[in-house]
Amino acid sequence: MGGTKEMKHTITHKQLLFLVLQTQIGIGVLSLPYNLYKTAGKDGWISALIAGAAAQIVILFFWLLVKKFPSHSLFDINKRLLGKHLGTFLNYGYIIFYIFLSSLIAVLYVNVLKRWIYHFTPAWVLILLLSAVALYFAKENIRKLARFYVLVSTLLIFLFLLTLNAYKTVDIRYVFPVGESGIVNILLGSKEAIMSYMGFEILLFLYPYVEGKPAQSLKMVSLSNLIVTLFYSYITFTSLIFFSPKEMPIVPEPTLYLLKAITYSVIERVDLVFLAIWVVSVITSGLMYIYIASKGMQNVSGKKNHRPFVPVVVIAVTLLALTPAKSDQLTEKLADIVNMSSLVFVFTIPLILFLLSFVRKGKAKNENEQA
Repeated sequence: MGGTKEMKHTITHKQLLFLVLQTQIGIGVLSLPYNLYKTAGKDGWISALIAGAAAQIVILFFWLLVKKFPSHSLFDINKRLLGKHLGTFLNYGYIIFYIFLSSLIAVLYVNVLKRWIYHFTPAWVLILLLSAVALYFAKENIRKLARFYVLVSTLLIFLFLLTLNAYKTVDIRYVFPVGESGIVNILLGSKEAIMSYMGFEILLFLYPYVEGKPAQSLKMVSLSNLIVTLFYSYITFTSLIFFSPKEMPIVPEPTLYLLKAITYSVIERVDLVFLAIWVVSVITSGLMYIYIASKGMQNVSGKKNHRPFVPVVVIAVTLLALTPAKSDQLTEKLADIVNMSSLVFVFTIPLILFLLSFVRKGKAKNENEQA
């Protein structure tokens, strides 16, 4: 990602908002309420709020780190703080991590579509369709990607509007008494939820390309996280007061079951409309991670463009996704690998780098002066 940035490779801070927003909102929309209920019971909506607050603290640390190296992405920061060899080794780790993460997104996307719409369509067909879209878009520069993300973000409004009709048949008593699950279970639920908020970490990779003052970048990423926190908390709360305590444990995708029970005069299957919009959010999440992995390969190879590496990443994601798509057990193993890796690559390593940047603050200060 280099130390300089051409105008065609820059984005506005407002575009950063939509890039982060679309990356954050994805698979979690469907399954988060169910996963939170398993851990935090009727207080799952509180867990969702706490997870958003925790994500905001992490975002602040990320911003303080990249602010020290304003013209470098995390791939460059790794080399500057850890040395060329160790930094490059870590960059390979990030490339592999984002390939695995993209594969998991593809597998979960296929599993949902096969259960709800394409019952008899082979998994490999759906994966190839997703890969073709990623191949088409990921080769573009970040400014073109940002324009696409801004365009499709308007669809998120419909995700919210489609669920409003559920409030005709809700029972608020299902979430009382508040706090009954206990603080330990609520916090454990927050740990479960924060994985669904992932996407804010792309600040570490996109910060060098954002125009404007550093505070504007922090404000936009924070705003995205606030929107996602409120949206996920709303979806969770709505599911909890729509389904009874006996129903929640048996509906793995509460949002879709909720919408399936709703009918409008002009729309018979609201759940299918929701899925059509949700697919776009899934594509934008996976697409961003494929783009970052390609930029990582560009960085470790020393090339000037990431485009030649996009097919390599897409093929790797496709092949990795094909096997788990055939087995629920393999899907769970892939999910476990990604979740454990997320704790390392998204949370632990950036925090270590942040602390290390103070030890080597002299170099960081020189970097700021040269920017």
